[in-house]
Amino acid sequence: MLHPLQMMAFLPLPTGAPMAPTDPSDTLATTLQTWLEVDSTSGEEKAFLELLEAELKEAGFSRIDRQDVAPGRYNLLARTERPARLLYSTHVDTVPPFLPVRREGDRIFGRGACDTKGGLLAMLQAAKRLLAAGERDLGFLLVVGEEVDHCGAKKSVALSHLKEEGLERIILCEPTINRVVAAQKGMLKFTLKTEGVAGHSAFVDRGTSAINKLLDVLERMRQHDWPTDTILGPTTLNIGTIEGGVAANVFAPSAQAQVLMRAVSPIAPLLQRVEALAGEEARVEGAVYNDPVFFDPPEGYEVATVPFNTDATYVSELAPVWLVGPGDIRVAHADHEHIDVSDLQAGIDLYTELGTLALRTQR
Repeated sequence: MLHPLQMMAFLPLPTGAPMAPTDPSDTLATTLQTWLEVDSTSGEEKAFLELLEAELKEAGFSRIDRQDVAPGRYNLLARTERPARLLYSTHVDTVPPFLPVRREGDRIFGRGACDTKGGLLAMLQAAKRLLAAGERDLGFLLVVGEEVDHCGAKKSVALSHLKEEGLERIILCEPTINRVVAAQKGMLKFTLKTEGVAGHSAFVDRGTSAINKLLDVLERMRQHDWPTDTILGPTTLNIGTIEGGVAANVFAPSAQAQVLMRAVSPIAPLLQRVEALAGEEARVEGAVYNDPVFFDPPEGYEVATVPFNTDATYVSELAPVWLVGPGDIRVAHADHEHIDVSDLQAGIDLYTELGTLALRTQR
């Protein structure tokens, strides 16, 4: 027979009985896990945007507009009844593949955990705090496609009416371990193509290897003394892919390589130097690029520089940007992508402070 105290454990609580307090960190973790369960890999952002639209309306952002980017894809602009002087912003797409979601203690695993659904959740919680404190001149700009071609951020530049209405600051989320970014490197991506003459590899006078040409050009680029910046450090060069040839016993008739450079100087002269090093042996095709970005981080906060590319290049045309967020970029895009709940909570505090600072000092 059960002891009377044991029996009480099976009895319903009387009406009005106090419930055990909910741990805020558990609520935060549960919400993030729910968000991570929604696949929003680039091009498939719609379901997650619909979820966010409902969350933003519930939080108090009554004016929500969709800005078309491509068929079935759009940016989301959310504001209160007042014009926004501050916008929290980030991208909603993630890299493939979609990953199973799990929690291990304080750590949440899943695609987008740190890049950037975790940071977006921290922004939303910070915005709720500001709304509760009576601030109304804030909103959200959420964009698609950052992980591929920045199509959403590029399209957002057309929202020039935001500047006319008084937009003064954008707080942009990327995982920076909650350090405010002072500068980010630029990017130059291009394809090198070479041509040869196919022939029997036993007879060196019967053909020319496009692969040998390509390797010569790539080696010149690897050995070149590229620019260095006192803040951003050195220019880096990565040979991402190499393709070419038809068989081991045939001189390669064609070859190509994809190259990506992280730039610390203006792109135009950098691209000219690439073309000069390619010379007559190779063609430089399909160059895409943007210049380094230098920010104006607020005083009193830990700062950092970052070697990766962000939407700041484009959204900074709407207003000055503070780039910062919880999570570590070094685990983004990995199969063990994760974020710690404690880091999220620190992000909420930081976004609240920065939001308050922006709204009170930019008047």
